[in-house]
Amino acid sequence: MTHQTWKTIGNIIFYTLASFLFAFFMMELLFPSKTMDVLGFKGYVVVSPSMEPEIKVNDLVIVTKVNEDDLEVGQIITFYTYLPTIYQDDEGHTIYQKNTVTHYLAEITEEDGKTIIKTKDYTKYHNNGSYDTWRDINGDPVELTTEDIIGKVSFVIPWIGIIITIAMVIVRNPIFLGLIVLNVTIIIILIRYIKKSKGQTNDVGRPDSN
Repeated sequence: MTHQTWKTIGNIIFYTLASFLFAFFMMELLFPSKTMDVLGFKGYVVVSPSMEPEIKVNDLVIVTKVNEDDLEVGQIITFYTYLPTIYQDDEGHTIYQKNTVTHYLAEITEEDGKTIIKTKDYTKYHNNGSYDTWRDINGDPVELTTEDIIGKVSFVIPWIGIIITIAMVIVRNPIFLGLIVLNVTIIIILIRYIKKSKGQTNDVGRPDSN
């Protein structure tokens, strides 16, 4: 193949990947609940150090769907559970909110016709520690089942979570987004004005050819 052919192939691959990543990020920002259904995978920004050093804070984990029969101990999975917040109800009880967690799948058992799963964070898993304890919306201890699993972690993209978090803040804050658009517009106008002014100056300074 000629150099031009390889260049064309490279451009096609680059723009295909760029378009796919753009679609993925826009889906994550605008329709996060639909990403898994549409694309078959979903990204989650890690906000806790519980899986360090394997998965660090601000890493992006790419989670893909997994069938129950394909689950194996040792896989890193992402699942729904309830975590305590800093808020309390009128009776002084801690309010629990549904969140996603990414931990090791440490055990799979059958109980009363349901598949129960046990999880561990990095330290517990690698040091034969105790299983994680999870709670329901009322703060009572609860067992996780395969129905709580979103998927398994297929790969990790380091640090890109910072960019996604900033982008989400911008998109979800209309005023902030408007200020950014306004500033970018002003900068573009200034650049064009400066270029136009330089062009006019050069024309004035050019000697007459007649």
